[in-house]
Amino acid sequence: MHLIVHQVTIINGQNCNPMTDANFEQIENLKWLPWIGDRFNSLALDNRLLIVEESHYHDNTPASIEKHNSPTFTRKIVEELAIERWYYGTKIFPNLHRALFRNDEFDSPTFWSLVSFYNFIQRPMDTNKGRPSYDDFYNGWFPFLEIISLLKPKTCLFIGTSAANSLGHALQSTDFYTDGVKWEDYISKAYAKTAVIKDKGGNETQLIFIRHTSQMFSWSKWNDYLQKKMHSELTWFDEQLKNVTT
Repeated sequence: MHLIVHQVTIINGQNCNPMTDANFEQIENLKWLPWIGDRFNSLALDNRLLIVEESHYHDNTPASIEKHNSPTFTRKIVEELAIERWYYGTKIFPNLHRALFRNDEFDSPTFWSLVSFYNFIQRPMDTNKGRPSYDDFYNGWFPFLEIISLLKPKTCLFIGTSAANSLGHALQSTDFYTDGVKWEDYISKAYAKTAVIKDKGGNETQLIFIRHTSQMFSWSKWNDYLQKKMHSELTWFDEQLKNVTT
């Protein structure tokens, strides 16, 4: 069943869609609402990209914990780091941008108005050195599957490859299925991974897992890989971004 949703709007600096959010809020164990670009819901299904980050980290101070307890925290991350490019010394978004477009100088509001973004692990790590457990990744698949049932992305680009390790196990208790995870090119000391998952209606979603973009990340090599795996999607985004400047 397709969910009919209204276009997202920006209100007081926040990415808001009360109708859609009401549906998201029904998802069990969903702590943070996904970012939905204000043009995303109007796109043809073939052009829908969901970018999937791995984890959020707080520094165990009251102020940081309070920020992470907000259901709009993921959206704040997109607004500040991805769109405004307030990187705070992190490499996640500049490396992601370069892996997609070979530069970090494109019109970021336009790009992020066209995509959705979701944090896979729905609990914060309590230190910057914390790592999600296998159970974190396994449990992360269940709200994720409900998210894609609502958003209908053609492609999900995962920033990090660890979630792929529990995919087959998690799908065993759902209406989704896959023929398995493929290990592909070895880049920056990590194997790219891909999978296709199908729901009970036969609708397919492509999953692409790349090395986490935070460190030891060769964006030029990963761009070469992504140009092979999602060439039509990247070409379409390039055309949208060129239209901004022409």
